[in-house]
Amino acid sequence: MNRFIKFTTQIKRTDGWLVTILLGWMLLVASLQLVLRWTAGIGIPWADLQLRQLVLWIGLLGGVLAAAEGRHIRIDLVEHYFSYRFRRLLSRLVSICATLGSVYLGYLSLSFISSEKGAGVNIDGLLFGASVPMWITQLIFPISFWLMGIYFFVPVVGDRNVPAPRT
Repeated sequence: MNRFIKFTTQIKRTDGWLVTILLGWMLLVASLQLVLRWTAGIGIPWADLQLRQLVLWIGLLGGVLAAAEGRHIRIDLVEHYFSYRFRRLLSRLVSICATLGSVYLGYLSLSFISSEKGAGVNIDGLLFGASVPMWITQLIFPISFWLMGIYFFVPVVGDRNVPAPRT
């Protein structure tokens, strides 16, 4: 159990740093693109493609961070009417369903990526002008869904994200 918590803590820390770095790079490229267009009337050829991919990656990695902190979308409409014991049971049941859903979405996205890999589609000019296979940019889907699944599983083995007892 202790190793699992350490593992999830390390993933959360790494994810936070990755989001910070990608967001910083995205702001730098977007600002540079904006300044070049306004002042010189030119742009960076690969910037728009890269910014679109960065929005996708940051959004999914941000979803992983939200799941890690228990700040994902949560509807607690009925939790106010039940006892602590029942809310804890309900929270674990919801966590199991979210875990299974995330793992399944990761599996489906991996199947999608394998079909994309077979198609051999490239994104021309994505990485500083170099061509990148599209399936590489889509690897964020299974990775993020599986990481979310790990974080959704944490309340099943512990009491995190369980509404506190009413007083």
